[in-house]
Amino acid sequence: MPELNPWIVRPKESARAARRLFCFPYAGAGISAFRGWPEQLASDMEVCLVQPPGRENRFYEAPLASISQMVAEVARNLIKWIDRPYALYGHSLGAVTAFETVRFLRRQGIPGPMHLFVSASRAPQLPWPHPPIHRLADSELLAEIHRRYGSIPRQLLDDAEMRALLVPALRADFQQIETYCYAEAPPLACPISVFGGRDDPMVTLDALAAWQHQTRSGFDLKLLPGTHLFLQTARLELLQSISAAIAGSQEVVPAPVHE
Repeated sequence: MPELNPWIVRPKESARAARRLFCFPYAGAGISAFRGWPEQLASDMEVCLVQPPGRENRFYEAPLASISQMVAEVARNLIKWIDRPYALYGHSLGAVTAFETVRFLRRQGIPGPMHLFVSASRAPQLPWPHPPIHRLADSELLAEIHRRYGSIPRQLLDDAEMRALLVPALRADFQQIETYCYAEAPPLACPISVFGGRDDPMVTLDALAAWQHQTRSGFDLKLLPGTHLFLQTARLELLQSISAAIAGSQEVVPAPVHE
């Protein structure tokens, strides 16, 4: 899989792509969360995958424990690829990271995205509604994540070696979201599309709908079949919605001078 730097992986590089889609993974995940996406999106769309440290091919790097650190590093590495219309997609923790990346770029005076897609995430201005878990012991942390999200295979919960491999990135990612501090700023100029799982117990419909206050452009909300990780179980429907929205978006949203 070709890549120019460890942060931004481009599975199907295309110098002639008309637009780019930057994808931000959920807690504990890496670029494998988006396996198959380049093949199922339009051929003129280059998919660029954000790979955080501490997982997959960056396993031996220390994970970052704050969203502000993550955003600064991601923005520094993707700026060179904002040479044509682009959009961002983030799932769960990745939704907040993608949102803050757009605001970071705006503060630098860089043209904004044509669209922001967020899924399985409360709006960023809402407080984190769950008890903090990032300081729990390894086994307790994994058990609580499994209870909430059902995303950890049961056999891993009892395997000490696997826990040692899995926990650092998960702990850092939950520290990111549990210590995130939203700062008031003007709404984004780009449209925002929000997706939620119909059976997701972690994110309410009202929490999804509150994203509408983060844009002064278009807004839409769609529920897809599945629980918190519906991007895997309802992938085709999700990608069809993303493709349709990008096809109807403006080419470039200019960055406001002030925030």
